[in-house]
Amino acid sequence: MDSLMWHRMLWIGLSFALALAVQTPLPAAEATIRETTLEIPTYQVGPEDKNPPLWNGNVYPYPMQTNIGRDKADRTYRAVVLENDYLRVIVLPELGGRVYAAHDKTNEEFDFVYRNHVIKPGLVALRGAWLSGGIEWNFPTRGHTVNTFSPVPYKLLRNDDGSVTCAVGTLEWVRRMKWSVQITVFPDRSCFQNRILLANPTLTHNNAYFWANAAVHAWDDTKVSFPPTAYTYAGRRRDPQPWPIHEGRDLGWYKNTPRAFDYFSGTPADFVAAYNQQRDCGSVLFASRDQSFGKKFWTWGTARSGLIWEDILTDADGQYIELQSGRLLTQGDSWLFEPHMQESWEEYWFPIKQMDGFASANQDAAVNFAVRQGKLLVALNVTRPFPEATVSVSTAGGEIFRESANLQPGESWRREINAPPKPQACRLVVHDSRGKEIIAYSPQAEQSPPPELEPEMPRGEAATAEELYLAGYYAMKHWNEPQAVELFHRSLKKDPGFSPALRWLAAIDYKIGRFAEAARSADLALRRNEDDLVARYYRALSRIALGQSERVEEDLDLLGRRAAYRHVAPYVQASRAIAADDLPRAAGLLRRALDANPDNLKARTALACVLRHAGRAEEAAPLLDEVLRADPLNSLAAIEKLLLGAGDEQLAAFNDEPQDYLEAACDYLQWNLADDAAAVLALYRTRRTATPHPLVCLYQGYLADRSGNRATALRHYAEAAELPVDYVFPFRTESLAVLETGLKLLPDNWRLHYWLGTLLVAKHRWEEGLEHLLAAERQQPSSAVLYRNLGEVYWQRSQDLGKAKAAYERAFACDPNDPAYYLALDRLYALSGERASQAALFQKAPPGVQNDYRVLLARAEYFADTGEGDQALQILTSHAFHPWEGWTGARRLYERTLHLLADRASEQGDHRAAVEYLRRALQWPENLGTGRPQNPDHAREHYRLGVCYKALGEAELARQHFTAAAESPAPADSPWRSKARRELAIPDSP
Repeated sequence: MDSLMWHRMLWIGLSFALALAVQTPLPAAEATIRETTLEIPTYQVGPEDKNPPLWNGNVYPYPMQTNIGRDKADRTYRAVVLENDYLRVIVLPELGGRVYAAHDKTNEEFDFVYRNHVIKPGLVALRGAWLSGGIEWNFPTRGHTVNTFSPVPYKLLRNDDGSVTCAVGTLEWVRRMKWSVQITVFPDRSCFQNRILLANPTLTHNNAYFWANAAVHAWDDTKVSFPPTAYTYAGRRRDPQPWPIHEGRDLGWYKNTPRAFDYFSGTPADFVAAYNQQRDCGSVLFASRDQSFGKKFWTWGTARSGLIWEDILTDADGQYIELQSGRLLTQGDSWLFEPHMQESWEEYWFPIKQMDGFASANQDAAVNFAVRQGKLLVALNVTRPFPEATVSVSTAGGEIFRESANLQPGESWRREINAPPKPQACRLVVHDSRGKEIIAYSPQAEQSPPPELEPEMPRGEAATAEELYLAGYYAMKHWNEPQAVELFHRSLKKDPGFSPALRWLAAIDYKIGRFAEAARSADLALRRNEDDLVARYYRALSRIALGQSERVEEDLDLLGRRAAYRHVAPYVQASRAIAADDLPRAAGLLRRALDANPDNLKARTALACVLRHAGRAEEAAPLLDEVLRADPLNSLAAIEKLLLGAGDEQLAAFNDEPQDYLEAACDYLQWNLADDAAAVLALYRTRRTATPHPLVCLYQGYLADRSGNRATALRHYAEAAELPVDYVFPFRTESLAVLETGLKLLPDNWRLHYWLGTLLVAKHRWEEGLEHLLAAERQQPSSAVLYRNLGEVYWQRSQDLGKAKAAYERAFACDPNDPAYYLALDRLYALSGERASQAALFQKAPPGVQNDYRVLLARAEYFADTGEGDQALQILTSHAFHPWEGWTGARRLYERTLHLLADRASEQGDHRAAVEYLRRALQWPENLGTGRPQNPDHAREHYRLGVCYKALGEAELARQHFTAAAESPAPADSPWRSKARRELAIPDSP
């Protein structure tokens, strides 16, 4: 059955089911929204990894989701369905709030956003599990977000203009920043709008990145278009290549890229679109370039190396490509999101049809404008009604076509006119009935500006202090703070007072809780450059954290006069005014912050809180309503509204997630309102679905201790000390004081030492963390994760393999069912040359571990390392291995094993057997997780086959394989290609 027909039949079935759920026909010019359930076949994902990803600063404190399997069962998902006469959009809050599907009701249920009819995760996201299809929201870290395969809060909204909205979003815990998307369908429009809201509610500068990643169907007739640009980038702004024609190929056609590849528009772009020429329909993503620079086309490629991912990620829905929009030009670009700043913009998605191609679009219309056999084709789709519109085409000599048109969404308007001598000089303009321009287009494109490449800084010994600082700054922007710190310190060795390096060292130290060091670095920076506002800001924050007052108000006053800090310095001062019980001053400072930045939702919520404490609830309530209108999923405003006396209906969206309440408690602590913080945590404990959480108990103990209630503090800390430690990964800087206070009350409690040690290690303070992990170890608890964390620190930081092995052996003894401990011990034994221990290790493993594909791969590698190639090959050919995106480890081991076996056969004089092994190395069995590239490098295999055939006296076959090796796409310095050329008496190129 044709793939498109299969999709349409499924959509028809879904449409029927949804219609039954509604029971009434959809009135004309109405948008509806409803919550329902969808039963979707789902490949099961096992438990998340209980071992914290200590060294992965882009994932911690989230557990990894790598335990994917291939057992399929139906699963019921909550779904939100938005629709009107033209569109149906389905959102799945349980899978990252993604737009799961969008289809065109006017075009036989065409999926203009790819719908995957199964949930079949592959290892692609930052945490592992990732689903193809739909539209996902990636913020703030480069990659597929930590929330992509997890539930997020959501809310259904019915708007005054008749439109309907599903809001999805969450606070992301790695950097404690917030994203939300309001997905809106309008009554009379054939597009849906995504309003994206990003916010940094923290007091620190944080790395940020945003890309909306959408999938559309990919067929041989699919062509992708950007606005005219002469070049594209791949990944980062480093190596621009011509677009769309490169090396004789039109790269816009999906079929013309054989390997996985990124195409980022080289200049800021308004749209990216895909049109399926034979099917005469397509998809448009419009996001104004002044708000959303980046537009991207991504493909797995048409070779089996890419097509294998169709099998990995879906059952029968076919291949897809990705159309993406980003805040910056490429996914190598990021920005430092300033404290308490917020950014928002809109993007639009809509289907197009019966246009015979695509040329340009905005949020109101799409056009095609092309010469066909001497005729000029003008085709239009609009996304809202434009009765009595006017379509005109003109040249330099005047107008050559004009016609009135009743343009309606869901319908195509097209005309063919005689093409003028220079059609590329034509200009199409469409006006509405009042003469306002709807869309304009001319094929004559402006010349693209020269590429602006990403700076690359030298890092060698000869590099200057500034060059080393800039290398560190870019490392910091690329989410590599440990490398940034190293480079900043190298800069300071060249120039001990280099203030830019000191400035960002202060910022980093503040974020990881090294407040004294942060204050010292900031102070040193200001001695050289007293106008360094970043240094002055972090000096003030660090001294506040240390309980010091010297120059704090002076620093904040100076900062409050400067545009960059006018919105946040008064906010910090307001918190100090609250501590001094000066509520009028606090309110005035917060109003000043809001005057500087009316979008500062945290300051607005803080002002409502201050007014509540001042007994002015009637003024506070409207402020909270404003916050929730701008951000319907603002958990802090929802909690503050409840403290103000409202009902708890605002909390329903948050599923009683303890971290939301902990974050709110930290906000109240920041405002010096400890009683409110305690009330928030007590509120969590009363929620119907809330479960006891150690961190909630710990914070309750800390707050009780601050209020002088030692007995209550001990009770809460003792309660936390009885709860399981698995999946509890502290990450907030505030938790340092919470845990340190607990250890003053319960100095020998191993759980408190374990949590504090884990937090310090995750914040790159591993020496301090190790002390607490060792203190926990002295109590000899039966905690596999404790010993695993010790093993990781010994291995990855101390480089003490002996202690690492001992720690991992204890982890294994506590939990022999965790494959991670086998994998770690296997590598440690291999590094130590303990082959006997390696061999014995796998014999101890229970069946569930022995059958884990990662353990099987390690076992095969052991056999290959010890010369037991037959056993390695048996494992590799009889099991399936789940690849990470771009991973080829099982394939490489397969090749190495076959070469080992071929070597052995040749040494024994059995060249026929060697030939068979080498021929198998030319094959690409896909159970290994890697498909055959379009033109793989097999120089080694062909050269060795030539040698074998030469030994067998089969000269012609030998010549064929030597020729294949000599002509292979191997690197120019390949020894195998050189050897083959010598066999053929071909001189190497100079």
